[in-house]
Amino acid sequence: MHVTSIDRYALEPGVVTEWTLQPAADAISQSQVPPSYNQYFHLETARIHGVGRSVWMAAAFDLPGTLNRPALELALRLFVRRHDTLHTGFEVGETTVRITLDENEAGFAASEPVAFSTTGELRSHLKKRFTAVCDPLTFPAYTFATVERGDHYTVLSAFDHTLVDGYSLVIALGELRQIYQGVSALDDLGDCDAVAEVTSRLGDPGSFVRYCELEADGEIPEPDDPRITEWARFYETCDGTSPSFPLDLGVEAGKPAPQGADVRVLLDMEQTARFDDICLAAGGSVFTGILTAMGLSVQKLTGQSVMPLQFPLHIRNDPRWADAIGWLTTSAPITVTLAPDSDFVASLEHTHASFRVALTLEGVTMAQVRDALGENVRRTRTDVFMVSYIDYRKLPGTDDHEELNAHHVSNVTVADDVQFWISRTNKGLSLRSRFPDTATANAAMQRFLTELDRVVRGICADSVTVPDDVTGRLFASRVSTYA
Repeated sequence: MHVTSIDRYALEPGVVTEWTLQPAADAISQSQVPPSYNQYFHLETARIHGVGRSVWMAAAFDLPGTLNRPALELALRLFVRRHDTLHTGFEVGETTVRITLDENEAGFAASEPVAFSTTGELRSHLKKRFTAVCDPLTFPAYTFATVERGDHYTVLSAFDHTLVDGYSLVIALGELRQIYQGVSALDDLGDCDAVAEVTSRLGDPGSFVRYCELEADGEIPEPDDPRITEWARFYETCDGTSPSFPLDLGVEAGKPAPQGADVRVLLDMEQTARFDDICLAAGGSVFTGILTAMGLSVQKLTGQSVMPLQFPLHIRNDPRWADAIGWLTTSAPITVTLAPDSDFVASLEHTHASFRVALTLEGVTMAQVRDALGENVRRTRTDVFMVSYIDYRKLPGTDDHEELNAHHVSNVTVADDVQFWISRTNKGLSLRSRFPDTATANAAMQRFLTELDRVVRGICADSVTVPDDVTGRLFASRVSTYA
């Protein structure tokens, strides 16, 4: 799956149809289940800042031939019925209340088709529509679209972040495609037994709403819980707040500027394999290797040898949530500490050790961290300096993503810090960057990304020596992390 932003999405022009959920007026009621911590944080940011509040993400795939419209409409209904997060939204005021839909009382309406002759016009249209519909303060905060051409078409599924994470897009793409192709092959779309057979092959999707309920009932850890102690130590390193990107971005904390973006290939397939081998031999992983390279790049530009940041960690190890669509990630802290001589292998040892400690914090949510630390942690910026890593090769149903021209497409909104998404596919290693679109930030990011390119390619090209005691002493994690 290629990770990009809507302003960089090379989508071929065609005829666009939007497919929107149409719930019956009396099919919506209030729910007693509160939003998860991630949802609440996102909703409060949207409520307070307003502008740029639609942080949507979309999954897109291509299929050959002609779109089967009746089959797609049925597939959308069946897909939405499977996932209870898509039955819910929020009413945000003095209190935030979850609302829920009787999924059997809703259908999909297709808009009038509109033709676009250029990629730029098509991207602008989709950005405008997805931003308007995928608003966290509206319901439903998601929509679907198709782009038809003479011999092939694209199917897009767009959701506000309250409803999905990056892993969810992989699930959504795979399920919607499987359901659609399954019902397209039926002789009679009204054959209930045959339709039920199509969805039964997908198994139990789990319940994200149930996860939210359990999270709300979780006990606050004691202050001396080792996991809370580690988070407190990390925040102390960050001067009592969340980590921030070390270079000047030319924007005041808490006052986001329009967002800038960069999407690039870091390493091709052969270079990525070489980098992987080097990191593994040193007792690290591709993820901690790239973090170390980022730390070396920052040091070159600023002289700083310690770089704290956070990374998203999926919480789908519990089989109940394995196939659920929802925001099923927590955040974990990690600190890149460079060796005195800035040696890559020695520095990677420090980074990976910090990563192993971060994995021991699993089981405590950010809500519990917030409640346990209270006023000891203050929020200064809207964004958090974060680096995400997904190895799509390890996710189920991704073998033919290249053939499908599969994309993860994100909106371009506002930012007051820097965030990175590293993605590995069979084609290599790519990086998407999100940052404030100021003159200062653009210049800083250009310097940083140029240096990062030089560092990672230099590691692959050089003959890196890994001491025997390092190889035997460290355990190389193969754990993937997901945004």
